[in-house]
Amino acid sequence: MRSSPGRAVGPLRAPRSRPRIGAFLRSAGLLVAATGGFAGAALAQDPPDSLQVVPPDTALVDTLGIGTPPDSLEADTVFYNLPRLQGEAPDGWETGVWSWDHTGIMASAANTLGELVAEVPGLIVLVAGDYGTPSALSAFGSGGGGVRIFRDGFEVPPLGGGVADLSRIGLGGIGYVRLERSMGALRIEMSSIDFGDARPYSLVEAGTGELDTNIFRGMYADPTALGGSLALALERVDTQGPGGRESGNRTGSWVRYQLHRGDDAGIVVDFRRMGTQTELTQYASGVTRTDWSVGGKVRLAEGVVGHIYTGKSTHDVTDIRDAYATEGGSRTQHGLRVGLSRAGLWARGEYRLFGGDLPANRLDLAGGVDHDGVGGFAADLERGSWSGVSTSSQRVRAWTHPFLGISLFGSWESGTHGARTMPLLDIMDTLAVSDPADTTMTVEPGALFGITDRSGTRLGARLNWHGATVSGALLKVEADSLIPLGIEPDRGSAFLFGGERTGWEVWGTLPTPMNGLRLEGSLQQWDEPSTYLPEQIYRGAFVFHRSYKESGNLELWWTLGVRGHDPMTVHIFGDDDLEGEPTLETVPFYQNWYGRIQVRIVTVRIFVAWENIAVRRNLQMFPGRVLPALRSVYGLRWTLWN
Repeated sequence: MRSSPGRAVGPLRAPRSRPRIGAFLRSAGLLVAATGGFAGAALAQDPPDSLQVVPPDTALVDTLGIGTPPDSLEADTVFYNLPRLQGEAPDGWETGVWSWDHTGIMASAANTLGELVAEVPGLIVLVAGDYGTPSALSAFGSGGGGVRIFRDGFEVPPLGGGVADLSRIGLGGIGYVRLERSMGALRIEMSSIDFGDARPYSLVEAGTGELDTNIFRGMYADPTALGGSLALALERVDTQGPGGRESGNRTGSWVRYQLHRGDDAGIVVDFRRMGTQTELTQYASGVTRTDWSVGGKVRLAEGVVGHIYTGKSTHDVTDIRDAYATEGGSRTQHGLRVGLSRAGLWARGEYRLFGGDLPANRLDLAGGVDHDGVGGFAADLERGSWSGVSTSSQRVRAWTHPFLGISLFGSWESGTHGARTMPLLDIMDTLAVSDPADTTMTVEPGALFGITDRSGTRLGARLNWHGATVSGALLKVEADSLIPLGIEPDRGSAFLFGGERTGWEVWGTLPTPMNGLRLEGSLQQWDEPSTYLPEQIYRGAFVFHRSYKESGNLELWWTLGVRGHDPMTVHIFGDDDLEGEPTLETVPFYQNWYGRIQVRIVTVRIFVAWENIAVRRNLQMFPGRVLPALRSVYGLRWTLWN
């Protein structure tokens, strides 16, 4: 049910405090010591000139991010990869697309999907505490229905609310992530690793740090196992949290087995599970998400790939309290996908049929063209059915390639989007199979679903000059209503009236006199704030990346940056004002200074990462859920053949 919007309380300011310089220097010292200790072991695995750099447009793609195998170790076996649907709008600020390959994921030091995409301009990563607590994304003030996530073509549907809880979506075994930022709904596509070598491959990531934080992620991939190919991964992070009083963890696993008919066809069985635990009484003590699918892919013609699959997603809550007695359940999913890509032209059609209420079905159509030296155009159409109510949205984008250093771009989108406002409930499964005449249990449909009508435009230009790039765009977004995210912190909140917001954003990257170092940043400014939409959102960082030695076997990355935004209204009602009207809660301004350093010596990466270096003690995305004042984590990532 919809209700009148509340009024937000006045802005709050976080207290300032001095950074813990000693802890920062101790972590940096550990990095230097680790570099010396692991250098010899890394050099012992392969000859110093074993890593070769492969241009990204060559036929052999370095999907594992560690270079192609040397000729002296040429494999004596044949390996295959299943065909993938090709063709999509290119990466870039103009198109609103950001992507990370396996190398980029490892260089980011991200442990979760939210941490990986946190530096995308204009995104708000909403975390309800430390590891093990709920986490979500929002852009342009979107709430429920504002994020769609896909993994190898299988949609990862929201099970605990209106958006998927990012704390239960792992990066183990993921080789590619692509994010499309739009004013209707973010679209995130995740792809599991492909094989770039016939030899078995292992990856071990291990780290530890403050707040008794321990991190592990391991992967094993064998391209010639059991008559096909096998890959599996395990990941875990645990912490005691701020003050040692908020312990939590997340533990995940992944197994994939594929049968191949050359590179043109094959069958894949995929299983993923991620569980979270927390001692915070505000949230369920234990939640596990499981997704499995069985499917086949085939190359129908040159540049044409088909994919058919079936699978199931399960939401399991182990908390024994009465509030979670009926939470949980499973939903099936069946999908058919066809993609075409040829000579700069691409098209894609996807149909998904869901069991139950996730919605009932969805149709996605997309296509476009990108012509060298001229520009490109892309269009998208989405249709769905939510408990008998149809939704439909469309989007068009256009961009030009630089002429005299200037390029233009724009996008328009409009349509309706649906979302659950509650988690999966066992009671709904019971009702679905019970006697229709039995009216002893009823659930109000209006409390489970919501529909919002959103539209937006973005018009801008980009200037390239002497290695520097500066871009700006005008923004306009309008929504008839605002749906809560539906995750635990704002679950059960009422609908709010929407409105129109106008603003602008700028982004740029500037070279520096130091070889390999650049300055990049962004700013998004709105005429007035809204729920999950601060008046100002900014990013800025010094980013360094450089390879040393002729072989390229010594590589260094480091980043020093800041993420921040103004005070933000959240979709949670607080106390009434003087006139008895309910008001929305507001969290203080957010400013997180962070840093990371990573050194690669052949196939060993030693890393150290810091969050909240300035030790701000009032960082929060939800009222009262204060984030750690300082966290440093250090460790290594080691890739091994055979």
